Amino acid sequence: MTGETLDLPASGYTSCKTFGPSQTPAAVVVGYGVDDGPNNNRSQPFDLQVVEVASGTVVFNSSGSALAGKAAVIDLPIRKSGDYRLKLVINDSVYDTWDFSVNREGAAGVVTASNLPPVYAKGLFSTSIEEIPDAFSQYDESLIQALNDAVQKESSVTDHDVFAQVPPGRVVIRFDLTETGQISSSQIIQNTLNDALGQFFLHALKNGAPYRAWPQATREAFGKNSRSVKASFSYD
Repeated sequence: MTGETLDLPASGYTSCKTFGPSQTPAAVVVGYGVDDGPNNNRSQPFDLQVVEVASGTVVFNSSGSALAGKAAVIDLPIRKSGDYRLKLVINDSVYDTWDFSVNREGAAGVVTASNLPPVYAKGLFSTSIEEIPDAFSQYDESLIQALNDAVQKESSVTDHDVFAQVPPGRVVIRFDLTETGQISSSQIIQNTLNDALGQFFLHALKNGAPYRAWPQATREAFGKNSRSVKASFSYD
């Protein structure tokens, strides 16, 4: 875009290849769209990938679009020290790459090929229920699906930085479930992820209520109007 004026945010972005502990890398994607006149400026969709060089793991994915002569600025939520490669993908082809390094902990924290970082989660959610009473063997199949749906819905409105560069793990939540599908007394009893993801799963659980009411046969077989449930939410 030599010689063209780009509408970049006046926020002090500068081109560099090394980022310190307090700096946030960002990708500036110059518009690849088509400008056929004042009323026909068509944007070009694109995908961004950030690959951790030492492990080959894709730690960030994002999609966007940019008009011809314009630019899109996308912050890259890199949490760990190491070497990275940013890829610009258009129509399944790599149009451009940019190699950069991030140092979050000083020189001693830099990741090298001989000191591989942990494998990061690929962004897959799953749910299971532990200690299922016989009366709920069929009901809990639908409850697990409802919990999975609640997690997916919550993820669509959550800042995706929360999910970036996180090793696989799980959050176990205990809660009381009434016969009408209401929940109460929910609390995290185990968390091998981090506090942010613990709260994410807790919010998903609460926001998904009320869940399906118990069938009549289940109520009669169980003999109580409330049960304690221990659900395990995994992030892989």
